[in-house]
Amino acid sequence: MTLPAPGIELSDIQALTASLLASGATINEINTLRKHLDTIKGGGIARMAAPAQLVTLILSDVIGNPLDIIASGPTVGDSGRFRRCLCNP
Repeated sequence: MTLPAPGIELSDIQALTASLLASGATINEINTLRKHLDTIKGGGIARMAAPAQLVTLILSDVIGNPLDIIASGPTVGDSGRFRRCLCNP
């Protein structure tokens, strides 16, 4: 499920994801970046549904079960880990 942010194409997100997977990036790193490129992820669905009450059922394949990383956290706000994904040349 995705709704790319304005100015971003689905093909851009697909190419980024493929590059990150090929580079050995972790699922935490991949989803942290993807949620900043998408209006649904990073709590986006929760923002769109407000003020409605949401119930989230989560099945995790992410070590440690960080709710904002699982499926890029469509109902959970961003925990601010974006800077951790920057490369140190």
